[in-house]
Amino acid sequence: MTPHRYSTIGDELFADGRFDEAMSAYRQALAASPRDAQARMGLDAILERARTAQPNAQLRTLLLEAYADDGANWDAVGWGAANQLVVGWPSDNDLQRLADDPLLHAFLRKSLNRDADLERKLLALRKAVAAAEPSPQVSELIASLAEQAWLNEYIWPDDPAIADEPAATMFRPSSSPRAEVVEEQGLKATIPEIAPITDAVSLSVQAMYETNPYPRWTHLARRPPVDVRAALMRDFPHATEVEFGEGPLEVLMPGAGTGQHPLTVASSYENARVTGVDLSRASLAYGKRMAARYGIDNIDFLRGDILDLPKLGRSFDHAECVGVLHHMADPRAGLQAISAVLRPGAFLRLGLYGESARTLVVKARRDIEMARLPSTLDGLREFRRKVMSGEWRRLRPLTAWEDFWSASLLRDLCFHVQEHRFTVSRLRSFLEGSGLRFLGFEFNVGASQSAAAHAGPLELYRARFPTERTMSDLARWEQLEREKSNLFPGYAFVCQKE
Repeated sequence: MTPHRYSTIGDELFADGRFDEAMSAYRQALAASPRDAQARMGLDAILERARTAQPNAQLRTLLLEAYADDGANWDAVGWGAANQLVVGWPSDNDLQRLADDPLLHAFLRKSLNRDADLERKLLALRKAVAAAEPSPQVSELIASLAEQAWLNEYIWPDDPAIADEPAATMFRPSSSPRAEVVEEQGLKATIPEIAPITDAVSLSVQAMYETNPYPRWTHLARRPPVDVRAALMRDFPHATEVEFGEGPLEVLMPGAGTGQHPLTVASSYENARVTGVDLSRASLAYGKRMAARYGIDNIDFLRGDILDLPKLGRSFDHAECVGVLHHMADPRAGLQAISAVLRPGAFLRLGLYGESARTLVVKARRDIEMARLPSTLDGLREFRRKVMSGEWRRLRPLTAWEDFWSASLLRDLCFHVQEHRFTVSRLRSFLEGSGLRFLGFEFNVGASQSAAAHAGPLELYRARFPTERTMSDLARWEQLEREKSNLFPGYAFVCQKE
């Protein structure tokens, strides 16, 4: 049996919830072909979900293998690794045993911790390490904890009493700037500009991301190649089929940030040329550095405002803009600017905040304003202290959000200078007159609707409107949302330029 067939069997077993069997199939595929991206992605998805009440030797082995593979999704496997570290943590906090744990070191250096129990243990470990007698093992722990501090952008509480390096690097940046930071400073000047940024809100958002490029990421997971237009035609067969010729698919990524999403697209979409646009030179320099690291040369980065996209004098065959337009003064103006540079028949993937899903964040923003917490690092730390200590008990569920666990993520989540939120009703108005035809929602962004066939919203729509097979009638989705306000975790959807 070919490795690809093992991967396909793994996907089928995974879809049926038969995770142990799926894991076996993926492992067989990887044994035969270690760079099988389909199998790697499937196995990582299982490791992400893996939870045990006691340490599991097989899981630890698989997690270490994932950390040894630069193409694995270290963000995903970090969830399973955190669980294994918590359940296997020595009750006596034995420093030697922890220093000898390869999974602990791999996790600290490669995954952002997002587990509250593990954070408490790591903070106690950091304190013990800072007070320990110097030794090679202590030095290794200091280096690993310092790397975790870099990953979370020093969101953990500081201790001014720890002033000398290297121990101080577990609490704050080293006095010697990291090589990648120096490189990014040099790259800023090499990024072309569409036009000077003049919009007041855009300038405020730009300043925020110059301070904290978002998100900080360390590696690019391997992904199977995909013909994105063919995939979207399969997912949305009611779309209009348009051929754009033999040349590269010109892909626009407005709100490129630090390049994680654009570089994933550039490295996995077949025959594509990507243009990433962002307000922040610091963010774009991060992305440009990572493009060079991975040898990805089919991408260009431009600094500019989405509002100025028509000034490029170019048209694009495809665009993806996820988590961006709701941070503009006028999201509709941003949408119009994107639509203006799309060729007829181009697909546009969009992601927008949902009003219902952001209820807790709205409460947090109000509490932050009342307490006059600044969006500085000290303000972020104080906010986390209030939430995690229970002082702001009603916000405690925020610790289950992925974006609670680093400075740039938390600032973007709760301290953003500009935020709009949508309902389906507002979404309908938002799209009117845009020249874009709504094709349907994606409840698992980037995956086919068939892969989410049993997702609650799609199942509900089919049951209520069995004759409307495209699931693209926003009036009907609006009706369902009125009946079930928490139907959407946010809005991820696909449109087509008319």
